[in-house]
Amino acid sequence: MNAATATATATATAAVTPTATAGRVAVLTGAAGGLGQAFALRLAAAGHRLMLTDRSDCAETLARVRAAGGQAEALPCDLADAADVVRLAGAVLERTGRVDVLVNNAAYMPQVALRELDAGTWRRTMSVNVDAPFLLAQAFSAGMAERRWGRIVNLASSTVWGPPPGMAAYATSKMGVIGLTRALAAELGGQGITVNAISPGLTRHSGSAANLPPEAFEGVRRRQFIPRTEEPEDLTGTLAFLVSDDAGFVTGQVLNVDGGGFGF
Repeated sequence: MNAATATATATATAAVTPTATAGRVAVLTGAAGGLGQAFALRLAAAGHRLMLTDRSDCAETLARVRAAGGQAEALPCDLADAADVVRLAGAVLERTGRVDVLVNNAAYMPQVALRELDAGTWRRTMSVNVDAPFLLAQAFSAGMAERRWGRIVNLASSTVWGPPPGMAAYATSKMGVIGLTRALAAELGGQGITVNAISPGLTRHSGSAANLPPEAFEGVRRRQFIPRTEEPEDLTGTLAFLVSDDAGFVTGQVLNVDGGGFGF
């Protein structure tokens, strides 16, 4: 077989062979919009069956995933309520029988001065950003271990390295996410499960653009090595890699995907 024939054969085979991810079930929190919607589209494109959750309506994400030929269902959940998180996990397993990929994307991000930060806001931040990822990882990792394959990806944040004023609760919770990521990676690594975190910079999407002034994005942009504002699509490739077979020897890591803004 000459080189041209070999290339043509390989191309044809790639076109008809299902991807390794086809049929794998991925749970994605915070899926209604922003980063979550971009992550959903990328995971669906790779062949995952998606179970989406959010407090908000996921109808738009569902419509976009299905229009692109993907499989997705949505189940509402208040991630600040531990009982509701446990209920969600049970409902997902009842519908799918398995979970192969868990993406803890949802976040609660209050910006409140220290003197005005009340215990309820602090507790809700920790519940959504740390407790829910822990509970979901606990619920789904048992099945992953039985199958000797699983991927857990948490969302950290560049704010832990240089938090602006008013971010005490959020930055603390995201440092907790990093600790959780490392601890779970250590405990689950021998069971075929990898656990990693993505740490984005300030990312422009409908939610962040509505809640932050333009000068906030401009200030971050000027401090990055890549001098443009981060978009959700800048993060989807990293997620796709971390949940793939290619990342089977990558665990316990925090990948800073922030245009070189790490440390600012």
